[in-house]
Amino acid sequence: MNELSAAIFSESEYQRQDAKKPGEVAYSPLDPEKINNSMQAIDQAMKKSQARTCVAFSGGSDSLVLLDIVRKVSQLPIVIWADSQMEYPETRPFIEKTTASYNLDLRIARAKRTPLEQWSKTGWPMLGKMAARLWMQKNRGEEMGFSINVSECCRALKIGPARALAQNLGCGVQLTGQRGKTDDSLRGLRNIKDGVMFYQARDRIWMANPLAGWSDADIKGYIHEYNLPKHPARKRGAATIGCVYCGGGCQFTNSGYRILRKTWPEAWYRFMVEWGGGLIILSLKYKSRLNETLEAVKELGGLECLATTKPWLFDFTRMKPILGYNK
Repeated sequence: MNELSAAIFSESEYQRQDAKKPGEVAYSPLDPEKINNSMQAIDQAMKKSQARTCVAFSGGSDSLVLLDIVRKVSQLPIVIWADSQMEYPETRPFIEKTTASYNLDLRIARAKRTPLEQWSKTGWPMLGKMAARLWMQKNRGEEMGFSINVSECCRALKIGPARALAQNLGCGVQLTGQRGKTDDSLRGLRNIKDGVMFYQARDRIWMANPLAGWSDADIKGYIHEYNLPKHPARKRGAATIGCVYCGGGCQFTNSGYRILRKTWPEAWYRFMVEWGGGLIILSLKYKSRLNETLEAVKELGGLECLATTKPWLFDFTRMKPILGYNK
């Protein structure tokens, strides 16, 4: 047994359970000023362009709050859901039911490539946008046998198709539930640079983020106050709603891969074993080249064997994950 095989074989399951989970955030009382600011931002966005307005709706908590606030505005926009092909099976029915309850026009965007085709072309969606860029810079020219690129995955499978559909529908403004720095550090920097509303030249469309500045507690408080529906996947234990194969936080204790293993085992197995995602996770964790990881895994009986006997091997991309979650 070589050194890498021995290290993988000896790894035990991470046991620390004191990380604060996303669902444990307490809700805040409603802040009328924040709601008013969001409504003003929506109104200004709709007046910015003579063209139609659309709302990006993922089925998650942020976009649900945005949708509820938007419906209070007299002009009812088109709703666009980007089907990334990586969604919980409950997502589409929930989105269809929710938009119908608001009497809104739902349109669905979908990329031509499958997720696996996209990752083969641009890189696997792991480590988060900024961390992935740093990893690629650090390992440039190292011939690792794989690449990491969260940004291109988002762009190709969600952002691009949704904005292309918005263009085809004649929309000049798109509203999103992004909250700036409370989402992640990169969005925080962009919010400082661009503000709540800005023109996206690449897609020739105005973007508006009316919930910029809202905290997790603000979102939970709004949902509680207005008794908004919960995504059915929450019953599975899903902490976030969206692309289930995204490894944007896989180096943290609240890794989506660890959660997916418990909430949707079939999808987890497909990603880790059938698609080979487990090899990428081990390569990142042990800082090994893909061919070295593949050789070690074969020596240990293959991915299927490891996924059955030691499934926790694929929970994190670090031996000791970072406490919490921060994209």
